[in-house]
Amino acid sequence: MLILALCFAIFTLLVWPIIYKPVVIALLACSTLATYAMVSYGQYFNYSMIVNIFETNSSEASSYLSVSVFLWLFFLFFIPSIFVLLVKLRFPSTFRGLLLQKVLMLFVSVAVVGAIASVYYKDYASLVRNNSEIKALINPTNYLSASFRYAKYRLYEKNIPFQSLGTDATDERKGDKPNVIVLVVGETSRAMNYSLNGYQRDTNPHLSKEGVISFQHVTSCGTATAVSVPCMFSIMTHGTYKATTARHQEGVLDVLKHANVDVSWIDNDGGCKGVCDRIEHVNIEAKDFPKECAHGTCYDSVLLNGLADRVKNAQSDTVIVLHLIGSHGPTYFERYPPEFRVFTPTCDTADIQNCTRQQVVNTYDNTIVYTDYVLSQVIDILRSNDNAHQTAMLYLSDHGESLGEDGIYLHGLPYGIAPKEQKSVPMILWMSPAFQQGHNVNEACLKENAKQVPYSQDNLFHTLLGMASVSTKVYQPTLDMLSQCEKQ
Repeated sequence: MLILALCFAIFTLLVWPIIYKPVVIALLACSTLATYAMVSYGQYFNYSMIVNIFETNSSEASSYLSVSVFLWLFFLFFIPSIFVLLVKLRFPSTFRGLLLQKVLMLFVSVAVVGAIASVYYKDYASLVRNNSEIKALINPTNYLSASFRYAKYRLYEKNIPFQSLGTDATDERKGDKPNVIVLVVGETSRAMNYSLNGYQRDTNPHLSKEGVISFQHVTSCGTATAVSVPCMFSIMTHGTYKATTARHQEGVLDVLKHANVDVSWIDNDGGCKGVCDRIEHVNIEAKDFPKECAHGTCYDSVLLNGLADRVKNAQSDTVIVLHLIGSHGPTYFERYPPEFRVFTPTCDTADIQNCTRQQVVNTYDNTIVYTDYVLSQVIDILRSNDNAHQTAMLYLSDHGESLGEDGIYLHGLPYGIAPKEQKSVPMILWMSPAFQQGHNVNEACLKENAKQVPYSQDNLFHTLLGMASVSTKVYQPTLDMLSQCEKQ
């Protein structure tokens, strides 16, 4: 009754003469899609989810299209829309009468809400305070209020000044060999499905032979790319992170650029969410690589094209960021070539809720095996150039993924209630002998810390500065994972 009264008030404000039919039909369409995502994937339509929707691309959006979606649209949108078009409403003949009618309707709504609240206020206050995600479950107020916030912030932010960061940065590398670091940003990869971290399946057949260091207790800043990627490249921590500030403040890539480090970003996942806007960046276009791309997306091996030449020809300290599409769902089966279909049977459809949980896990694990292969290829390229450079690779995923645990799929739940599967991410480090020597790294210490010490995406900003030998006032050595294991 409470929700019904609130929705009655909202529609009283939305339904006006002439425009009411387009408004109601549009709401039917949006509400149907929102309901489908909530029922099928266990999603919450909060502000972060609306950001994801507005900042996605066509290839990502199209991966959610399926027969189920069209059936839902037919029965919950198309048929009801016909009734909306056929029905005739009679409004008061004068504008004054219309306003009076709406005021009375709003008064009735408020009276109902007040009556319920007078009896159950204590219960509701406790319920909502302890379970704030409930607001993201009420359709259509969830996506309407979140969309309003999104529009308000975008308009408000036009007047916020942009803040520079680390303009005092200098490159203090010693020796003749320049640092060449490849930072690989993963997508939707959860740590518990890596055999390097104790997973019972061999999902890391290549990296297990490369002498990498896998950090086993790493948490993400958010549960969606639109939050995690800006946060991990920001100087802010998870506890202090504000998206508005991040959009108007330089990040670690800008600080590296201030130190004259050669910085570039190569993207196979639909964009860098603003963190690469001021550096050289390339977005992979599927039409340019027909052998490695299909259905509007590309296998991550496309990022290896030209990488060997970039590393070989590096004349100064260099940081190359590769942004993977990784394990992006629900079309996990499209993220790896057929030869990497190691675990079967697989779920070869976007309707993962119609597959068995084992099929979903099998398909997802295949994406990890393929990511393992791509990372090993990056290491091979870096190793082959170790004579002239100090090379290293750092891999860190943006967030994890739910694979049907407790009926939840995908990612993007509010951080406070998100399960560990969405927040526990892999972080893997490989260093060449020349890099270890040039940076005085105690590998044994680092391996021990990787097993015991909890880390997070908060460490990336300062670790990357340390790896690139950049000195600046904004650098905090206590958050640099490598500085904790420097040889005296």
